[in-house]
Amino acid sequence: MKATFRYLLLMAICLVPVTFMPYIPERFPIVIGIVLAVTIAYWGSYAYIEKKRKQQDKDKSPS
Repeated sequence: MKATFRYLLLMAICLVPVTFMPYIPERFPIVIGIVLAVTIAYWGSYAYIEKKRKQQDKDKSPS
């Protein structure tokens, strides 16, 4: 649940400024680009952190 909240918060922080820019005639491609970029970056970093955490747990476990 924490990951979903962080993802939605990050998405809102990135999308809210675009909605208040009246001088951009075509916002749709920009919004789609932001959504895709944030999604790929967030889930990529989440996977990297989980992989690193599993590796640290494996190193700490007694053999």
